[in-house]
Amino acid sequence: MQRTYFVTTAVLLALIMFPQRVLSQISYPMITFTHPLAVQRGQTSEVEIAAFQNLYGAYQVLVEGEDVVAEIVPPKQELKPEKPGALPLVRSIRVRFTPKPHALPGPREFRVATSLSISSIGQLLIVEDPVTIEQGVNNAREHPNKIAVPGVICGKIEAAEDVDWFAFEVKPGQTLSFLVYCARVQDKIHDLQKHADPIISLYDSAGRELAGNDDFYFADPYFAYHFKEGGTYYLQIRDAIYDGDPRWVYAIIISDRPFATGVFPFALPPGKTSTVEALGPASQNQQGVIRVPEQARGIQWLSLDIGGRPANPVGVYVSSYPLALELEPNDTHQQAQPVSFPICVNGRIRKSGDMDCYKVRLSKGQVLRCEVFARRFGTVLTSPLDASLDVLDSQGKMLATNDDTSAAIKDPALTFTAPTDGDYVVRVRDLFGKGGEDFVYALEIAFAEPDFTLRCDGDKAWLAPGGSMAWYVQVNRLHGFSGPVSVAVRNLPDGVTVHPLMIPPHMTQGVLILTASPQAQCAVRNVQVVGVANVRGVDGKDRIIERVATPMQEIYSPGGGRARFDVRLHTVAVVERADVEGVEVTPQVISLKPGEEVKIDVRVHRHPDYKGNIGLDVMLRHLGTIYGSPLPPGVTLVEGKSKTLLGQGSEGHIVLRASPDAPPCEQVPISVLAQVSINFVVKISYSSPPITLSISPK
Repeated sequence: MQRTYFVTTAVLLALIMFPQRVLSQISYPMITFTHPLAVQRGQTSEVEIAAFQNLYGAYQVLVEGEDVVAEIVPPKQELKPEKPGALPLVRSIRVRFTPKPHALPGPREFRVATSLSISSIGQLLIVEDPVTIEQGVNNAREHPNKIAVPGVICGKIEAAEDVDWFAFEVKPGQTLSFLVYCARVQDKIHDLQKHADPIISLYDSAGRELAGNDDFYFADPYFAYHFKEGGTYYLQIRDAIYDGDPRWVYAIIISDRPFATGVFPFALPPGKTSTVEALGPASQNQQGVIRVPEQARGIQWLSLDIGGRPANPVGVYVSSYPLALELEPNDTHQQAQPVSFPICVNGRIRKSGDMDCYKVRLSKGQVLRCEVFARRFGTVLTSPLDASLDVLDSQGKMLATNDDTSAAIKDPALTFTAPTDGDYVVRVRDLFGKGGEDFVYALEIAFAEPDFTLRCDGDKAWLAPGGSMAWYVQVNRLHGFSGPVSVAVRNLPDGVTVHPLMIPPHMTQGVLILTASPQAQCAVRNVQVVGVANVRGVDGKDRIIERVATPMQEIYSPGGGRARFDVRLHTVAVVERADVEGVEVTPQVISLKPGEEVKIDVRVHRHPDYKGNIGLDVMLRHLGTIYGSPLPPGVTLVEGKSKTLLGQGSEGHIVLRASPDAPPCEQVPISVLAQVSINFVVKISYSSPPITLSISPK
């Protein structure tokens, strides 16, 4: 597959000047697929994990949760380098996964730790039924793979026009569900220039198409079918436009158990057992039971029992607010259902054109927060509802509206300040006027309490003894909160420390500088980045709140653009060696007056084997876009006075300038990055020790 990348002027210059020494010696393994994708719980299965770059020295696989054991299979023969002095090149490894018998079915994130780095996120699917792997040539209905149902099929849409056929026997009156995981497990692949759009179709023995589906769970299909007659049937899977790629793996779960595409109520209380209505064509119109752990909050993936039988897990929203059910008729502002708040309302847009209205009483100046939970890409919330959220006055005049929180989150949220005392109406509707029994949602209505969220760029750090790396933490202050946020990292490996970070009120981001001691031993752990702040609630009382940062993995888009995707594993490792062993800077304490400049001298300590190019920066940038900057307001990098392109050299400098109107700040941590290219797109940024920057009052 051909790729086209766009690179910065500095990188182009480096390629021209130093064409033979572009790539690093220490690579970053970017996982591209896991095959077979699915492993049965309670069984040990051996799978292949493939990656761009190098998995040499892999010693541990970290799997999300505590109920899957992973063991790397030793290579069958001694690994040898392709040329003297180089590392052996390992593109794939074999791993034995053993999910415990009680492991919750569904996708799991994992990473591979090597003696030299940490991989990007890979995904594995835990299933209940036996797994069959696609074999041989099965591109025609006349030559299918024969499979047993219920069961799970794992295969690949490995080339253009690849069409996979499977034959199976059913009993009269049997109902089967057909669920595909394919596109959803490609979202977190670091560099996959095109993605699968799978489609499945069911045929009878005469070749007549009986059922099929393209997009149900976003780009992945699902359908259920009731077989009135027994006999031989055929299932076909292909890409919707007949494209293919060797990395496009899939798993088709064929189940005869009750299967719910969703539940109602959709929002559940923590620490209780709730009875729900199971939705979908294979739910058998029965009630289900979900047991919610006491500590669960927010979006959850939980087990469901239907009719006393284990069914598939489902995505729900767990709220600590009082719960209520929508009451019809409530289509108009005159029919609005009165609610007191805070509250979480369970509702659904039952038919085309349906609207759900809720009446609240507000005093002038009160600030209301409303948010819908239904459909969020990259999460387990998969309601078909594309919600729109409105606030109306008592006469039905629209005062505020929102559709999507972001491009990925198709759920709306808004805050509204009441202009006068009186009644107001919160309305939920489908953006396109659609509806159905499965168009379920949870609507939270509450006062807009001061709060914040955290995101962290990036999601992994590997540190050689004595070395450092930097993460950029971004804070989003909400609903009037304007205070400082202290950030720390929990569960670091032994010998790893992090410089204290306090993001002051006038800044929205800061840098965490992780450092391994010279004596640190190889180790790897999943960690949490946690922010803590003192906030004053609408009741006037102060309280301490704590928020865990969402790690963001770097994803490269077609053409070399940088994107980021939320992941769940945040990982730190101590490794044996790095291309850059240390970044020495002078001075490490800087105090500027408004209008002044400072020169930071930089010396990079290379590993003896690394002779390639190095660039310097104080910000995380790609193609001119700044993704992370620790610089306080009013401070800029003076490009024309800085020496940032070192090539094969080791010394450079950074010049910073405080603008004449730069506001004062005290001991803001920054660092200098020494960047090494993995390929024409990916850079690894090694960090200096912390530099504290202060600006005196004007």
